[in-house]
Amino acid sequence: MNSGFTDRVSLELLQSYAAGKRDFSKTNLVGADLLGADLLGVNLTKADLRRANLMLAYLIKANLTNANLTGIKLNGAMLNQANLTNANLSDADLHGASLQRANLFGANMSLANLMDVNLAEADLRSANLSGANLRCAILRGALLRDERGYASANLRGANLQKADLSGANLSGAALSGVDLSGACLRDTTLSKADLSGANLNSADMRGVNLGEANLAKANLVGSNLAEANLARANLEQATLSEVNLNGANMSKATLGGCDLSLASLQQAVLSGVNLSRANLTKANLREASLVDADLARANLSRADLSNAILTRAEISGANLLGAILSGATMPDGKSHS
Repeated sequence: MNSGFTDRVSLELLQSYAAGKRDFSKTNLVGADLLGADLLGVNLTKADLRRANLMLAYLIKANLTNANLTGIKLNGAMLNQANLTNANLSDADLHGASLQRANLFGANMSLANLMDVNLAEADLRSANLSGANLRCAILRGALLRDERGYASANLRGANLQKADLSGANLSGAALSGVDLSGACLRDTTLSKADLSGANLNSADMRGVNLGEANLAKANLVGSNLAEANLARANLEQATLSEVNLNGANMSKATLGGCDLSLASLQQAVLSGVNLSRANLTKANLREASLVDADLARANLSRADLSNAILTRAEISGANLLGAILSGATMPDGKSHS
């Protein structure tokens, strides 16, 4: 499409908008140059905006439902409270854009650049964010939970390094292999989410809900999971060295073969947990509840189990060399002297 045509279409749209027209649904705006355009409340439902330039544009409360925004440039654009339901934003560049409280239900944002984007309280249910760059993005209070009858939000392979997801709801979300290193996930809901193989190195996950989540082979080195809920979570072969799990609820979680060396689990609830063959070298398990836990062949060398409760725990073949057991309640119910 020649530049003369696109320039004319862009000019006509701006003139019509200035004259009071708001409905531009199904308009062909492929390659249009609308840099910095003021289009508050515009209706671009099913419009074709492939490769268009709307950098720094004002699209607050705009309706872009089912619009084709493939490869569009929306760097620094204002899209707060915009409706982008089922919009196609694949390969789009939204670096630094603001989409607070925007509706992105079912939107396709695969491979999009969402670096530094503000998605606070946005609706991202059933959205496709696979391979998207969300480094340093703000997703506080965003909604990404699994919705019955619709596909789960897909973030597989996305880059969420240092992203702020505090208070967001990602229950049931697909996050396998996602990079969340250094991310803020305080009080985030990730129940039943798939985080297998995810990188959560040094993430702030205080108070996070990971009940029944899949964290198999995930990297959680140095992360803060104090007071977190990990009940029935799958952490098989996960790396949790130097992690803070003080006061965490890990009842009936699966931690077989995982690395918890130097981890702090003080006052953690580990009732019925599978820790067979786990590495707990130098771990802090002071006052932890390990009732009915499976510690068969676990490595507890030089671990601190002071005042821990090991009632009915299975410790056959466990390495307790140099472990501190003062005041601990042993499997037979007797206190260790």
